[in-house]
Amino acid sequence: MLNKGSSLCLCPDTAQVREVEYSQPLVAKGKKRAIFQWLNLENYEKVAEKLSMCGQTWVGLKCSSGHEKYIKIHCRYDFCPTCGKKGSMTHKRRYIRALDRLVNLGTLGECVFTLPEEISTSRLDKDTLGYLERQAWQIVLHNFKTEGGVVRMHPLGDKGNKLHVHFNVLFPINDEFGKGEVSQGVLDRFRSEWTKVVNDRFKTNHKRINSFYKFAPEGGRRIHRVKYVFRPIATADKFLMLSDNDKHWVVSLVGWHNTRWYGKLANAKYKKYLESKGINPTEKEDSDVGLSSVCPVCGGRFKHVGIFSKDMLPRSQLRYVDDDTLVDFAIWDAINTRDKWKIFDSGLSFEDIVKQYS
Repeated sequence: MLNKGSSLCLCPDTAQVREVEYSQPLVAKGKKRAIFQWLNLENYEKVAEKLSMCGQTWVGLKCSSGHEKYIKIHCRYDFCPTCGKKGSMTHKRRYIRALDRLVNLGTLGECVFTLPEEISTSRLDKDTLGYLERQAWQIVLHNFKTEGGVVRMHPLGDKGNKLHVHFNVLFPINDEFGKGEVSQGVLDRFRSEWTKVVNDRFKTNHKRINSFYKFAPEGGRRIHRVKYVFRPIATADKFLMLSDNDKHWVVSLVGWHNTRWYGKLANAKYKKYLESKGINPTEKEDSDVGLSSVCPVCGGRFKHVGIFSKDMLPRSQLRYVDDDTLVDFAIWDAINTRDKWKIFDSGLSFEDIVKQYS
């Protein structure tokens, strides 16, 4: 035990342990502070306030039978160190809803349409971005057999130290064999069409602008592609590396929809379209207690009952499902029972099941 005034000298092993335990939260807080300060200095007070309040309050939801859950409220900005993490509640919400629309319709096609660097880094206005999104979809519709899909604009690439605008298009393929393979003629044509769109719009004379096509016939690969395309883009790390002018451009896109659904997968049509094919349009969303609007105990629909600080929550009556979701004991028991039955239905041996619950 240390006497008052004495100092503690950490040996290398102890210092290593402390670094592992505490470096990540401190780094995240430092990034959040740096982004918050920049936003305030540049007069983005509302954005800065929402960022600072991320994860500080909870929305309360209750079904008609009185079952309760509480969901943490996030700012949903990609440049937030919390929301911009892979696997965050914001990321999960995006990709799970996209999975419900895309992965049960067979082979998944993907096209990526890029822009020349001088155009990509020029901080395009929203009208131009919207025009390019629509043109990317029209090119896919013209060259591939599909009834619907999604276009998602990525403002940055993997390196992230400068703007790299490109458009990802995901779409189920309805060709004769459902394999996703296309001829070289189709590939040449859709690349030529994209080059013409860009040259006409920007009065340039590029011979060929890069665009790519790939496809995922297996379910696991489809899931991977959806998660990848719907990942956070302008993360905190990437945002902090940008120039001030590029930061301003990224913030100017807050509230602008960089994801658009088309055809029979458009927002107003996809549920009826999927149901007509015998597909539950909210299967994966309903299985996630944090996202589902349906109570897993009684099947009633959750309704909003208020906003709560952490100190206001009836913590002794709740259980954490994850960092972002608190539920009452009845819901906790229901989802655990449901998950156990999924294990029993999965085809695992009795010994493997015992191992999971022993």
